[in-house]
Amino acid sequence: MAFSVSGTLLAFDDTDSPDGMCTTYLASLMIEELKNYDLIGLPRLVRLDPNVPWKTRGNAAICLRFGEGTGVSRLCGLLPGREVRYYESGRAVEKGSLLEEASLVLERVAQFDCEKTNPGIVVSDRRPSQGLYWEAVREVVPIRRVEKSLSECGAEWRKYKSGRGIIGAASAMAWRPRDRTWEVIAYRHPKMFGKPRRVDPKSVITMDKTTRHTFNNYDYESDHIAITPGSPCPILFGIRGDSAAELLKAKDMIRGERPDRWLLFLTNQGTDDHIAKRRIGALKPMDSARIEASVISPPVTVPGKHVILRVSDGDEIDAAFYEPSRSFRQVGRALLPGDGVTIFGSVREDRMTLNVEKIHVRRLVKDIRKVHNPVCKRCGKRMGSMGFGQGFRCKRCGAKASGSAAMSRTFARSIRPGWFEPPVASRRHLHKPLRRMSRVNIDNL
Repeated sequence: MAFSVSGTLLAFDDTDSPDGMCTTYLASLMIEELKNYDLIGLPRLVRLDPNVPWKTRGNAAICLRFGEGTGVSRLCGLLPGREVRYYESGRAVEKGSLLEEASLVLERVAQFDCEKTNPGIVVSDRRPSQGLYWEAVREVVPIRRVEKSLSECGAEWRKYKSGRGIIGAASAMAWRPRDRTWEVIAYRHPKMFGKPRRVDPKSVITMDKTTRHTFNNYDYESDHIAITPGSPCPILFGIRGDSAAELLKAKDMIRGERPDRWLLFLTNQGTDDHIAKRRIGALKPMDSARIEASVISPPVTVPGKHVILRVSDGDEIDAAFYEPSRSFRQVGRALLPGDGVTIFGSVREDRMTLNVEKIHVRRLVKDIRKVHNPVCKRCGKRMGSMGFGQGFRCKRCGAKASGSAAMSRTFARSIRPGWFEPPVASRRHLHKPLRRMSRVNIDNL
């Protein structure tokens, strides 16, 4: 049996549904039932393109490594009756056996009745090309492209129904972090599935204010607990952060329903990996992009209370601050034609509108407004406008004046250059919070 620092990789995706189950929960079941293998490295939770129309919830895939562990083990979870520990390295195991055993677990719990659920499972001794990950986190990847990549690295796989799940599984396997975060996820006892969650809001607030390196825990604008999901899935809560060690302490600060199990994941959440720098003219529906542009129209509030403004980098597109982002819309309302902005967002599938997820206001123009028409120098009466850009004329004596003769005033802007983002409850899983923009990961676990 050849030595491998990475053991044997096992990845799977598309096993949940809007009505239950969770692919991360399946990770805990895999570790629990494949007890003849050691866990090599931390479990990986990899979010992919958030714009794909067929995702069930958060478009997450899982990659685990199994083998015969060598060296010192570390704690990364708790299952009923035993700890979950992982090794930094280990020997590979036989792929066919691992695939067979893992498939039995998946087949027992995956939500096959859901039309959108099309599971896939992959095992390999080598990771596919990392280019596969970058494609899958930013755009739709054809299944043929994935199967070709898996064949090239000697992988084995199984598809169920349409088999689309192998796209996420292979892409999670291909992830080699440039940036990374961690998440500790606590799961409910099966008898509690579907019942209201009991998580004490005060304990979440205390945890949020006490810890230094966690993020997206509580939305103070709406008094909303952000660490608990809204679906009837097995998750009790999930805490994300830049320090794995701090997360292990943070989970114990949450009061309420007692978790049945928990796992620590290495993730790509909060990294903006889905965002690619693009020109407006190159944007396609479902793209996630960062564009540098200038505002070319005043903001308009449309039915539904969404705020829309037009931006340009030579080509033009509408940028939308949608109603669910609440106070974030005030940023859009404060912008004026001529302001320079960098917008992070995604293009709607049904029309070419950029949904603003984060914005950097780089440059502000002066807010100069006309306050009075000019006074006629002949007869002292207020002059009237002759139309846009045509100047003014005195209605009494017919004297004319240029447009620049109007009395103007410079008003203070209600916004300053800087970064702005929506409140916690309106952020996507991959959204990099502003508090992470200048932070490097402090824990090399």
